[in-house]
Amino acid sequence: MVMGGGAPSKSRGRYRGNQAPGIGTSRPWAGERDRRANGYDDGMHARAEPRPFAGLTMLAAFVFLSQACQGPPTGTLEVLNWNTYHFFDHRAKLDEAKTWIVEEGPDLVALQEVLHCDEPGLADLALEWGHEHAVMHKEKGYPVALTSSAPIEVLERRVEGLHHGFLHARTHGIDVFVVHFWPTKPAEAVAVAELAKAVVEAGRPVLVLGDFNGKIRFDEPYLREHGFGEEEDGELVFDYRITDAFLDRGFVELVSEHRPDDLYTFGSPALIPRWAETMADVEARRRRIDFVFASPDLAKGCRSARVDVDDARVGLYSDHYPILCTLEREASR
Repeated sequence: MVMGGGAPSKSRGRYRGNQAPGIGTSRPWAGERDRRANGYDDGMHARAEPRPFAGLTMLAAFVFLSQACQGPPTGTLEVLNWNTYHFFDHRAKLDEAKTWIVEEGPDLVALQEVLHCDEPGLADLALEWGHEHAVMHKEKGYPVALTSSAPIEVLERRVEGLHHGFLHARTHGIDVFVVHFWPTKPAEAVAVAELAKAVVEAGRPVLVLGDFNGKIRFDEPYLREHGFGEEEDGELVFDYRITDAFLDRGFVELVSEHRPDDLYTFGSPALIPRWAETMADVEARRRRIDFVFASPDLAKGCRSARVDVDDARVGLYSDHYPILCTLEREASR
């Protein structure tokens, strides 16, 4: 859920026009063939006998060389990020949302606003979409959570000194930061971006995903058209500090890269009637504030990234729309 709508508050990190940027552990779950003379007695007169497995040996060698040329085997990882709007409207839409997640079959699920739930309860729910591993960064306020089909190693649950906090965990060989930033506290994004950058520099792939509560410069034409800027000295300016914290450190935003026309993740019919009266009110608030950032090596393996904006289903379960990404990575041997 986002606080308020319309133009962002004034800040020092504004950019005009198209100015370009620089670029816990989870719960317990779960020799050589003999060479022969082939009949030669003096090395000249005896006739060599046939070798019945020579063809198979050559075939095996061919397959081995072919695989070596193709590189290591790869595997596909399906990633889902979703701000759940008070855990699917205070659990009223939980069953429907759960059914949708089961149908999608993701390997990794990042959630925000996981209210009315503790970690054992989340673990029980995650089993229903096939995940034996589930963790939360806290159980009060506005928790973020991660579930996975692979074991999860919790590296940090950061709460103190932050508005909502974040979760840093490792699963499927990826360091995952699940975040929920406050729109007027870009310093929190900078702090997480610095941590994530250090992990990348240590040679590990990284995902940072969640509700960023901020805009991204790639959407500026849309933001300008829909009045999501702030007028200053006769010009419309935009605050991109939260997402620039990651772009400036080399991270790639996957939806911007693969589906640049998916221009909103917030503003669904679930806002009616508490937060909006009509669909016109809802549509006036639509913009992207949820993102999936990947380290450059991981981004190279991204095959697709999109926002599901089906108002007949997911738009009724949460005020945010889910993001789905498909990553291709080297398979574990």
